[in-house]
Amino acid sequence: MSIYFKNIVGHQKQLKMLEEDLSQGRLAHAYLLAGPADIGKFTLAKALAKAIQTLDMDEDKAFQTAALMDRGVHGDTLIFAKNPEEDSIKIAEIRSIINKLQLSADSNRRILVMEDIDRMTPESANALLKVLEEPPGDVLYIFTSSQPHSLLETILSRVRKIDFNIMTEEELFSSMKNRYRLADETVLKKVAKISFGRIGKAIKLMENLEQLDAYQDVYDQIKSFLAAQDIHAGFSFIGQIYNDPVLTNIFLELAFVALREEMYDALNKGDRSRLEITLERIGKLVKIKALSETNINNRLLLENFILEL
Repeated sequence: MSIYFKNIVGHQKQLKMLEEDLSQGRLAHAYLLAGPADIGKFTLAKALAKAIQTLDMDEDKAFQTAALMDRGVHGDTLIFAKNPEEDSIKIAEIRSIINKLQLSADSNRRILVMEDIDRMTPESANALLKVLEEPPGDVLYIFTSSQPHSLLETILSRVRKIDFNIMTEEELFSSMKNRYRLADETVLKKVAKISFGRIGKAIKLMENLEQLDAYQDVYDQIKSFLAAQDIHAGFSFIGQIYNDPVLTNIFLELAFVALREEMYDALNKGDRSRLEITLERIGKLVKIKALSETNINNRLLLENFILEL
């Protein structure tokens, strides 16, 4: 396996697929790594770019090339990471990238790594599609997406799509224990539960324990009013968070975690009625999560969810 894949946590099936493409010389001209947010897709995309750019290089040359890529100064590799202050990828950005990819290359190929391409505007998507329809022979694209269903079918038809899934709580705990060998196991278990199977989220929480405490507080509040079906407490909580997109997203994430725990508890106890109710709640939350990404009033959405508990 490529040395650049060895530090990737989980996703062994997907890594094997990519390794076979590399070793058998059948690289696609465009890849789409698709799956939930914060599970390590972009980290893997950058690792794949390194593996491709250093293919057949001697060790010293490969080390130098990978170091340039880490610093973002490798002339034939463009890394387009998500800007947290921008909610979309504009047409001007796509045009700039296309122009850069047309410059002569020193390497055997030029590579574009782009995070969350589902954030493209319709104009941006159409501009990218034109390039994918007639791709230059020496350019390879590696995209990630957390919402591949929102992409143009014509884009999906021109990429090799590799699907990624969240890890189980046990798998995530084991992986985090190997990564943070000196960490308190109680903290690791808390992180594994709250991260909802997403390694990227788990690492962020481990490296910011104040944020972990904030997540735990939100989780405890959600568990409390879900268990008690306390509409007043739920409305009070929504009143505190609805205006903050970050807090709203945290609520939606942790509501899934709390409901998943309810589901497993009902399964273990053979409580069919409680299981059916919990599955209905999860279904409603999935719809709310999708609607929250539109311009619909977040407070109204969340309050409706509380009313239906």
